Amino acid sequence: MTITQKKTFKIIALLLLAFTFQFSKAQITLTNNVGTTLIKTDMYSCLEEETWGKVFKLSDFGIAPNEQFVIKSGQIGIAQSDIGSQLYFSVYIVDERFPAIYNSNWDKPILGSTGGKATKAINGNPEIMHFDFEQPIIVPAGIQKILVVVDKTRDYNTIAKVFVAGTTEDKGVSWYKGCNDNQRLVPTTDLNIPVPNANFYITVKGDVFNSKSQGSVTRLSHNVCDDLVKTDMYACSQQNFYWARDFDLKDFGISPKEEFTITSAQVAVNGTAWGANAKFNIYKIDANFPTSFSETNLIGSSQVTDLPRVIGRESQIMQMDFTTPVKIPAGIEKILVEVEVGGGSLGVFIAGSTQDNGTSWFKGCNRSPNIGYNQYFSTADDGITNANFYINVTGNVKNISNHFEMNFTNICSEFLKEFSIDDESKIASIVWNFGDPASGIQNTSTDLSPFHDFSIDGKYTVTAIVTGKDGTVEILTEIIDVKEPPKAYGINNIYACENEAATGISKSFDVSMITQQVLSGQTDKVVTFIDGKGNKYTSLPNPFTNSIKDKETITVRVSHKDNLCCYSETTFDLIVNPLPKLSAFSNLIVCDNDTDGFGQFNLKPIENLIIGSATDIKVEFYHENGQKIVAPLTAIPNLIINEEEIKVKAINTNTNCYNESSFKLIVSVLPKANSLQEIIGCDDNNDGISEYFDTSNIASNVLGNQTGMEVSYYDIYGNQLPSPLPNPFTNTVANKEKITVRVINPQTKCYTETFLNLVTSTKPLINQPKTLYACDEGNGFSYFDTSAIESQLIANKTGYRISYTDENGNKLPSPLPIKYQNTVAWSQTINVRVENESNPLCFCETSCKLVVNRLPKIDLEKEYFLCDLEPSLKIATDFTFDSWEWTNEDNSIISNSFQANLVAAGQYRLKVSKINNGISCENSFSFTLVRSTLPKIVEVKIQDISQNNYIEIKTSGDGDFEYSIDGFNFQNNNTFNNISGGVYEVQVRDKKGCGFDKREIVLIDYPKFFTPNNDGYNDYWHILGIEKFPESITNIYDRYGKLLKRLTFKDSGWDGTLNGEKLFATDYWFTVELGNGRNFKGHFSLKR
Repeated sequence: MTITQKKTFKIIALLLLAFTFQFSKAQITLTNNVGTTLIKTDMYSCLEEETWGKVFKLSDFGIAPNEQFVIKSGQIGIAQSDIGSQLYFSVYIVDERFPAIYNSNWDKPILGSTGGKATKAINGNPEIMHFDFEQPIIVPAGIQKILVVVDKTRDYNTIAKVFVAGTTEDKGVSWYKGCNDNQRLVPTTDLNIPVPNANFYITVKGDVFNSKSQGSVTRLSHNVCDDLVKTDMYACSQQNFYWARDFDLKDFGISPKEEFTITSAQVAVNGTAWGANAKFNIYKIDANFPTSFSETNLIGSSQVTDLPRVIGRESQIMQMDFTTPVKIPAGIEKILVEVEVGGGSLGVFIAGSTQDNGTSWFKGCNRSPNIGYNQYFSTADDGITNANFYINVTGNVKNISNHFEMNFTNICSEFLKEFSIDDESKIASIVWNFGDPASGIQNTSTDLSPFHDFSIDGKYTVTAIVTGKDGTVEILTEIIDVKEPPKAYGINNIYACENEAATGISKSFDVSMITQQVLSGQTDKVVTFIDGKGNKYTSLPNPFTNSIKDKETITVRVSHKDNLCCYSETTFDLIVNPLPKLSAFSNLIVCDNDTDGFGQFNLKPIENLIIGSATDIKVEFYHENGQKIVAPLTAIPNLIINEEEIKVKAINTNTNCYNESSFKLIVSVLPKANSLQEIIGCDDNNDGISEYFDTSNIASNVLGNQTGMEVSYYDIYGNQLPSPLPNPFTNTVANKEKITVRVINPQTKCYTETFLNLVTSTKPLINQPKTLYACDEGNGFSYFDTSAIESQLIANKTGYRISYTDENGNKLPSPLPIKYQNTVAWSQTINVRVENESNPLCFCETSCKLVVNRLPKIDLEKEYFLCDLEPSLKIATDFTFDSWEWTNEDNSIISNSFQANLVAAGQYRLKVSKINNGISCENSFSFTLVRSTLPKIVEVKIQDISQNNYIEIKTSGDGDFEYSIDGFNFQNNNTFNNISGGVYEVQVRDKKGCGFDKREIVLIDYPKFFTPNNDGYNDYWHILGIEKFPESITNIYDRYGKLLKRLTFKDSGWDGTLNGEKLFATDYWFTVELGNGRNFKGHFSLKR
């Protein structure tokens, strides 16, 4: 580069840096929307929880990698909403894990969230909903992208709908999650119902702060970078505890003549519980800290602020803007910034940074017995060397003796730095000296806000002689430590061959020279490698395996060893050269026709298949012993008997990447075709053609125990026949046909042949035997005369073999017995097979039926009755029978017709016959005639005046009798139980009508109570049956033996009165004299 070119480059750089510096002092709004005119889009909503989001790349908005972005407010456009929902903002880091990490169950890299804000009813023009964050959300320096989401949650029982507005144009992607069907955060273009025009109006606004700036606004921090990490620092339970950092003010350009007013502070936390809070305390300390520490040296404190709840161990920076700034008076050289943690301190952990240049201090619970209670100790003394507490304070510097303050930025960029003086409005003139003589005439300047490009790394004393408009002159001096970022020299892309075809992955990238190339001799530098998935390495494994298919970009960061935030980056690509494509090859097979296990193979088609139309592929073949196969390839012998594996290699002549496969040269043994016996078929009409050749066993016989083979068939003309052959098969060549049978190995197409002869034979001609009939000899079984069956079948023909089987295929004797008893009741079919004795396969089949005639059924009674007074009994049977014979006990025939007249008692027999199916079947039946004598009552036994009065009738006679005591109701039993007293007429009669007998009897009894109330029921009391005893006397007494009433057999009974007066309801006694010598007594009740 020429001097002129270098100056031009620096002027451009000055202008760009000036723009960036001015830009960084203003508030920055992150938005991808073009304009602020809101419209209602096609985006839908639902009653469930929802999330809307936008991703922002910070560098697109002028935020440099070494600048924090402090978000203080946000906006979302609402097209339509109901009351009943809460909306809140959250900010997440977007890195190589996005969006998978957001949609997983792992801790999400959240930077902070706001409190909720209730929605209002919007149903007209879209409106902007503004959020002022109670606590800023800090985006640490070095973060490249963030995700800003707005979540909708339940406010009360009903979750209302919220339709987010957009703008007509948008430069970013809208992300959405919700409504049950979309439970993953995805672009709205990828939803189940895509919404390409969503263009969510979501913006955030905040301040940009450079932690390395010095001057009127200065930050005290020992954390070299904002790369937050979890620490091993423990927390205390159920008590307050303290994190702290000490700061020498002079290390940050604050002289003893300057006062420092702290306006804000930051602490990074993770794993915080609900209710945890923090407060910043600022103490004056000296070089003897912590021994000399005293709480009486408190300079000031911030307000108490709730810590954000951080569920996982992803760290967040909490910024506290002091309600009342804490002023550090001039003259104080060293301070302690203490973070007092209280509230829900059961789970509150502090985060740190990777690199640090100070000491982290802790007070509270401790694990070491050598540390006193509630005393400060360094975390290193407690064995925690990597604590690096992220704690800083920011404030304003003011010189108490000067009217002006020098400001400058000291960011890790080029050597170009900007300087300025507060307050410019009061300056008349200024002369700058940058303490850099090597820069020549550029070492001085009279600009109010000059830029200076320092020559080399180092510390420079910068002086400004300021003349005020009031004539005063002040000399301002500051020391600046200038450090240029290291160089990251370019690296050539690296190429490697795939390890497996079509994977795009190689395990053989040689990265051994990368570190040397990127440093190019630089020392005291730290090299960090970032692969395509965001994984970081301090050194790349060698050989390296790419994790991104085909092409992976590796970022190489070169940092100063003492300031990892000051770095430069370059990239190179790992490019995977694909292997030539090789498909699986079929084995080459030849048939071993000469049975020696060797053959000739043509490899040329495989070579042509691999190369195709490619011009950069060559193919090589190798024998199993490694010997290279040379052209020509059309007749290559196998070197190993029967089977040899050949390796094929396809080589890309441009990249030298090759792929290998293999196939086999197989000399296939011929299959075996077993010899077949000739098959005989029946010729049923002597034309030489048979439709009955049984081919069912041909395939199994020709194959034997071979498996996996196929069988095919060919006629004498070479025409292929169906396989398998139809069964049964019909020959096409009369009398004898020769068929070729081929056994084929379908894998190799090798085959062997044999022959099958089909020969016809005459089929027997037979007749249908007649049905045989016999009379039932019991349960449908009988004996049949089978002597004529064979003559009916074959007449007088010879040379036949006859066999019989029953309906179940069971073999029967042949010939059948002359007297054959059927084995199936009533009707049986016997199958008959007649075979040609010279060819059992040539046969005819028929059947013979055996039918058992049922015997004529005689419908008579087993016993007949005839009264002695009647002369005879005429009975009859079925008049359709063919004959009748009635006989008596002495076998005398009394009738030959269908009826007979029976006179004498005794045994009779009827024999009948019926002709059916040409045979007459007889049946007989025996019965008895009984002459009945008249019934006669010989005795009537009674029991009365008891708990069970009964009548028992005893008779003589041999008939079938029934009994009654009222003349109407008869029963078979001759005993009647539980009978009331009275007069009864007992009867007995013959059920067949042969006479009857009767007798009157009296059963004496009395009522146990009566109710003389003139209702017509039980109004009088008297002995039951007394009317048959004219000499009887009945006396009734009261309990004292007084005679109340005397009754005779003619009286109706006692009405319960004495001398016309009604007597009391009670028990009364009686005595009875029947007049026949029988007396009895008892008592009864009168009831009113």
